[in-house]
Amino acid sequence: MKKSALVSLFVAAPLIAAPLTWETLIKSADEDLRYQSSQKRANIATSRNTKLWEKLELRYKLDGFSFAQHDFELRMTPKPFGEGSADRAHYEAQMAYANAQLAEDRGILLYDRYERAIHYLMRKRINALNQELYQINADRIEVLHLKSGSANFNPQDLMSALEKEASIRAALINDSNSLQNSERKLRVWIPDFDSVELDSSWLPTMEDIEAQLKDGIEVNEKFPQLAMAKGKMDSEKARAKQDLASRHDYISHIGIGYSMKIQSLMKKYKDMGYSDLCTQNGEYYDEEACSDWKENAYNDETARFDNSYSIQKLVDDKDNRRTRDKFYATLAIKLPFFDSNKDNDLRNQVADLDAEGDYMEKSRDVSVKVNRLVEQINGFLAQWKVQKDFADKVKAGNIFEQFAKDAGSDPLLLLRARESAVESELNAAKLETDIYDLYLEVLQYAGQLSKEGVQNHLVGGLK
Repeated sequence: MKKSALVSLFVAAPLIAAPLTWETLIKSADEDLRYQSSQKRANIATSRNTKLWEKLELRYKLDGFSFAQHDFELRMTPKPFGEGSADRAHYEAQMAYANAQLAEDRGILLYDRYERAIHYLMRKRINALNQELYQINADRIEVLHLKSGSANFNPQDLMSALEKEASIRAALINDSNSLQNSERKLRVWIPDFDSVELDSSWLPTMEDIEAQLKDGIEVNEKFPQLAMAKGKMDSEKARAKQDLASRHDYISHIGIGYSMKIQSLMKKYKDMGYSDLCTQNGEYYDEEACSDWKENAYNDETARFDNSYSIQKLVDDKDNRRTRDKFYATLAIKLPFFDSNKDNDLRNQVADLDAEGDYMEKSRDVSVKVNRLVEQINGFLAQWKVQKDFADKVKAGNIFEQFAKDAGSDPLLLLRARESAVESELNAAKLETDIYDLYLEVLQYAGQLSKEGVQNHLVGGLK
């Protein structure tokens, strides 16, 4: 019985869910099907086969339907001059584009994960502040109820407190829904965690972000979107060079062949005279043909044979060629003297200019967006400092507590001081959420989220 229970425990152990941490969340990006598909696409795009020739073909020629002579030729069409360097440039451009596309896809996947995790942490923080505000407001309502019989009681204050209670309760419900939605989103990537243990220390401080952006951001070709645009531009230029090089095929083909003759099938027509047909033991001796020759060659007027007379006869043929003479070579050269490529050259120049224009437009677009993001972050940082300084002053007791002492420690004034501090912290937390969102976009544009082997891309920043 104990042995069976022990086995069941070991079987169930792997099924026990683990908590969600930053490490498991980031690691899930590498296991994402989209990233794996992008890796396969990049591997295919960066694979290269060395092209040794343009075309290689085996040709066969049957010289006559007697099937006695057969010609075999191995013909090669060499690569046009300059095509090798153009192909290499096109391959390098495709490889750069594929790697940039892979980096962009990885950056998008990590952006989604960081963004959802940050929202989860910040929403928990905002929810805690809303709960604190709710408790402060509940204390205010209790104090107002106790003061309801006094001369300085104002029913309008109680009504405002009750309205604020409803407003804070709605905010708390919104916080709860937002946290549930964030957790559902996190479960799409890691479905089997039992709790969320995202450490808030992973988030950079506002001072760190300000230091990262202090000197601005220089947009360069390391940014994935710019790297993709440059790869596309270089690919277009290389394709134009390939098109230009393809017209440099001055050697149409080079071939080497072999002419084979089957002697047993070889026949030929031969004009034969008396010596051929009538010489006994001769190669072509034929008694009947000899009689025909004599009959037709005899001249009655001269009573002599006409030796110029001949009979055409089909006889066996022989292949008397040397072995070296059975091989032959062919060479075809293109004459480019009357071929004008000016229109093609102009078309390639226009294509180059269009590619450069697209790259410059993308560079300007990315630069404008990044600078706008930095400007927005700096604006939010300035507002955050104001809210944070005010909250710190209230916590230090430099504002309302002194007034409360002068007023006889009025509890409503003390509650208002606490409420002001919490509201300032709440506003600061909302500003931090906006700053993190914009900062993540900057990191994605800069390609920092695409880096592999980085434990925390947020703290690494723009380095």
